[in-house]
Amino acid sequence: MPPDSDNANQRAPALCRLGIIVNTHGVAGEVRLLPDNPDSTTLHPGQQVTLRWPERSLSARVRAVRPHKRFRLLVLDGYTSATAAEALVGAVVEIAADQLPKPGANEVYHHQLLGLRVWTDAGCALGVVESVMATGSNDVCVVRDGPREYLIPLIADVVRDIDLANRRMTITPIPGLLDL
Repeated sequence: MPPDSDNANQRAPALCRLGIIVNTHGVAGEVRLLPDNPDSTTLHPGQQVTLRWPERSLSARVRAVRPHKRFRLLVLDGYTSATAAEALVGAVVEIAADQLPKPGANEVYHHQLLGLRVWTDAGCALGVVESVMATGSNDVCVVRDGPREYLIPLIADVVRDIDLANRRMTITPIPGLLDL
């Protein structure tokens, strides 16, 4: 029997998106998770996850996880058939941010960048980090200020400082990066 829905009135911890369930796999209740970070090994058996759709969310415990091609195959407690697992397709899988491994030196998680105010080292405000894209070679922050949008590469030549405590990122624009 599937777990009960979360009580929307309770204050939930900060959540970090890991990926989206795109399909079922086999007949025993496995689902295919398309991870946002294909190299991540964050999910493990026994872990509590939040499954989120636009109109609802629920908690579930991971019973098993294994890699399969570009996916992670998950078995969640309470889902023992393909029919039951079909109800999970389309859910975003999230975990509490405090369950993530601590980032290394000079590393941050994408979710930590969201909402940072971005400034040039010359003192020009560019806007707020709205999203972060993984492009393969380097990640890119999408910074928006009203109708203006800037794509800021997360590379050492550009990013001078990320101050999470003060919710601020300082950059040194390279030629052609900004149209100021």
